[in-house]
Formats: sequence, structure tokens, C-alpha cells
Amino acid sequence: MSNDFFSTSNRIKKTPFTSRNEKAGVKKHSVYNNTLIPTIFKSLKSDYLHLIKHVQLWDVCCQKVIEISGKNSLNLIKVLFCRDFNKIIPGRAYYSPIVNFEGGLLNDPVVFCLSEDRFYISLSDSDLFNWISAINHTMKFHADVNEAEIFTLAVQGPKSEQTMLKIFGEEIKSLKFFNFKNMIFNNENIIVSKTGFSKQSGFEVLLSNPDTGTLLWDLIMDKGKEFNIRVGCPNMIERVEGNLLSYGNEMTNKDLPHDCGLGKYCNLDSDTEFIGKSALLKKKEAGFEKSIYQVKFDLENNKSIFFSNSPIFLKNKEIGRATSIVWSPKYSKYIGFLIANKDINENIEDYRIFEKVKFTISEIV
Repeated sequence: MSNDFFSTSNRIKKTPFTSRNEKAGVKKHSVYNNTLIPTIFKSLKSDYLHLIKHVQLWDVCCQKVIEISGKNSLNLIKVLFCRDFNKIIPGRAYYSPIVNFEGGLLNDPVVFCLSEDRFYISLSDSDLFNWISAINHTMKFHADVNEAEIFTLAVQGPKSEQTMLKIFGEEIKSLKFFNFKNMIFNNENIIVSKTGFSKQSGFEVLLSNPDTGTLLWDLIMDKGKEFNIRVGCPNMIERVEGNLLSYGNEMTNKDLPHDCGLGKYCNLDSDTEFIGKSALLKKKEAGFEKSIYQVKFDLENNKSIFFSNSPIFLKNKEIGRATSIVWSPKYSKYIGFLIANKDINENIEDYRIFEKVKFTISEIV
């Protein structure tokens, strides 16, 4: 990694796989949880076309993992998350919004139920450790809350299962979506889950030993050769086409889960009084004001833009924001998300971004 490309410091952490990303020709990084994550290898389009046809190996060590264990750990989980965890099952992972007392989204982690009294909280780009620790302390749950040293790899793409079969055998076939298993690799326990930040099917592997991680990395790359494996990363085009939301882009602490299409993960009828429930019930009674739309649209003069959290206007009045606008090879149009405080209408011709860039909506997906 050249110094003129990215300056690292003690505040920006490399991963056990950074050197392998560099060898594979990574061109751009971002930083999540103070940790490097690749964003482009060959090009955004080339990486996308490969991902939807073959298989890729991703370094996603930027995903922070918080471990909650011990007596009352399940009760703490129930209070922290909007989802109903009264029937939580070990071996399953749960996509679960977490909100503040006003109902604003703090993140949308995945909760791994390791046992009845031990959980992993896997999250992308936000620091919830202090929040969870504070709730644990002030509400006197006395659970053990720690930042687990976990290194995560992802194997994503339509040929991911074929690749993983070469390493872990037929047991891989029995893994259902959002389920995981404890497996042995290099005489060590690892977690293999049917999860990942793409819509192409795939797996994530959670390891506690970085040396074991590099051994597994090299083996995956070797066994995946016949499936045209490549080192890759989460892809912006594939994410938006797949309707996958990103915290910090489509979701902020100013948004309610229901604003972002996550209301189905909020059990407001549950007996559990989770944090933010009373605020969400009041909002529900008054009527949720915003909705999120995945749209195809045409930009004035076919401008090539990349916007995140850009204000959108209708007749000079701000009505919401546009996020993650990107050119889609699948649709041969620009696509993205609109979070608006009123219904979006395909027939209106006076939408603007930044009050300057005019666009029309060709389809609401």
C-alpha cells in the first residue's frame, strides 16, 4: 500500500489479511470501526460482474464483534434489541435493529446465539460497546460485555457453496440461511455461518486466531481456483441492486426502523419493554412520516454522480434525501435509495438533488 494512497496510523488498523489484499491489487479502501476494508480491486463494475457470476473471498475484519455472556445475558439482549427474542434458538443468527430511547437507529447488527447465555453481536460501522456496557451497568443486568477479538472472512457469490464444500465437506450443504455451525479447522473451533453482505449467497467465517485465518484464506484461494475465485469486497452496485441498506448511508440515528423498511424486525406487540419501544409506539399511533424507496431514475444530462445523504427537493421544498446512487449494469439505469417524508410519484418531473441536478423516476422497484 503506497504512502500516497493511504496513510495508516495507530488509529487505523490493518487486518491479518491486509497484505493479501495488497497482493491481490486492492485499489481503494474505506475505514469501518477504525479498521481498513477494501472497496475496489479492479473497478467497481468489474468487481460487480465477477461477484454475480463466480466467487470472491472478502476480508471483513472491520466488523466489530461484541460478546455478551453470563447470567442475565439473554435479558440484556431482549432489552437492547427491537426484535422479539423470547424464542431465540442457539445456532441461529438474527438481523436485529437496535435503537436509542427516542427510537432512532443506532445500528442494524446481526446477533449470533451461541448458547442460551452467550451471544455475539456483529456490527459494521458504529461503536455500540459503550452503549451496551452502559445499559448493562445502569439497568443492573450484571452480564459480561466484552469486545471479542474475532477476525471475519466472507466467501460470497453463486459458487461460494461449491468452494466451501471443497474445504468443509457435505456439512456445508445443511447450513440454512442465517444459521451457523461450530466447525474444526487447523484443530481449532471456528464459526461458519450462512450470512454475508451480498445477495449472491455466501458464508462468513469467524475466527479467533489470525494465523488460522491466513491458513484458511490461502486454502480457500487454492480450492476456489476451479471456480474462478478472486479476492474481492462488498460491492456498491450489487448492494443497491440487492436492496441491502448500509448504516451511515440509508440509516442514521435520525431515522426510525420503520422509516427504513425495518419495521418487520420490530416487535411492538411483544411483552418485552425494549429500549425505544414506547417512543416507537407513539410514532406508530401518530403515523410514521417517512419511507424508503429503491428507485430507478434518469439524471439530467446523464450526469455520472455518486451521492450519499444528499437532500432532494420537490418544487424547491426539501422532502427527503437520496443515498447510494450508482449506475446499474443490470438495469442500464441509475439506481439508488430515496428516503422521503411523502409518497414518491413516478409521474412528477420536478425532483432535484441539491436543488440543481434534475431527475425523474423511471420506476419504483
